[in-house]
Amino acid sequence: MKLAVDQEARIRQAAEEFRKAMEIRSSMNIRVAKRVTAILRISMVSFGLITLMLIVMLYAFTSKMGEMIVALDTMNGQFSSMSKDMGTMKNTLDSMEHNISFVPAIAQVTKNISGTVNTMRIEVDGMHGVINSLDKEIYGITDQVNNITVQMQSLDPAVQHIGRDVNRMSGPMRMFNNFNPFD
Repeated sequence: MKLAVDQEARIRQAAEEFRKAMEIRSSMNIRVAKRVTAILRISMVSFGLITLMLIVMLYAFTSKMGEMIVALDTMNGQFSSMSKDMGTMKNTLDSMEHNISFVPAIAQVTKNISGTVNTMRIEVDGMHGVINSLDKEIYGITDQVNNITVQMQSLDPAVQHIGRDVNRMSGPMRMFNNFNPFD
């Protein structure tokens, strides 16, 4: 079957248009692949930076925790010592009151001092309880920070695994980029 010149020209024109359409499709595929690869790279770098910032913040928070606990223990010890000293003072004042009760004016003043010391001792005991409560809260915070550290350490292998998966997924696109004559 012989083709007319007009038919042959239309076939050549259709083939040329098909070739151009394939080139446009190929260039669009390459652009999409490059953009997806860039997006994946940027997201992985961003995730890595966020993880690094969280680890640095966690380290900064936990590095001073020991000093705070030592300071609170020292304060607790000092308040306990003050509470014992107040108890000793109360006992001494009770003894003095008993020994000098023959002088009514001195006995009255001693009672007033004893009441004040009792009030002070009660307040110091209350402070001791608050310090113990703070100490327990600090230990609770330390446990939570340690828990966060463990969770961050368990996230690290998962992030590395995601990196390997992304690398594996982008393998065909990298191979396709090697075949691209327009790069």
